[in-house]
Amino acid sequence: MDDALSHLGALYDTHAPRIFRYVYHRVGIRMVAEDVTSEVFVRFLRARTMPDNLPAYLFRIAHNLIVDYLRRAPSVELSDELTNARDDPAQLAEDAFQRARVRRAIARLTPEQQQVIVLKFLEGFANEEIAEIIGKPVGAVKALQHRALTTLRDWLAVESRQAR
Repeated sequence: MDDALSHLGALYDTHAPRIFRYVYHRVGIRMVAEDVTSEVFVRFLRARTMPDNLPAYLFRIAHNLIVDYLRRAPSVELSDELTNARDDPAQLAEDAFQRARVRRAIARLTPEQQQVIVLKFLEGFANEEIAEIIGKPVGAVKALQHRALTTLRDWLAVESRQAR
């Protein structure tokens, strides 16, 4: 029993930080990301099976939970970031503005494009890993990534021109 618990603990320690970051980048609220991450591992334990590719399996569970959350979530975006009193207020405001701008642009992408962008650029997965996580061929991942980046570039350029 102790071996099984230590094995489960090692699995959690290995995979939970990446799952948390993935969820956090998608929902933007630390407490929600913590709850979803916990639920991913609860569902893994309930399944009582060891999939061939555990990371892909865990990320699929996380993705499904994120979709469920976003369907139910209010559209108000709240920031749960704490700031240091010594931080420059102007720089904090500029950073928050840029993060919100990029989040708004990413939110306009299709759910599949959002998932690919987060997995690729925020989590650092290779295209082959992303393909396994989302259950699509590598070529489809590349196409989703290309369309998403093109769309993001265009939207951010338009928004910059409008802000002038």
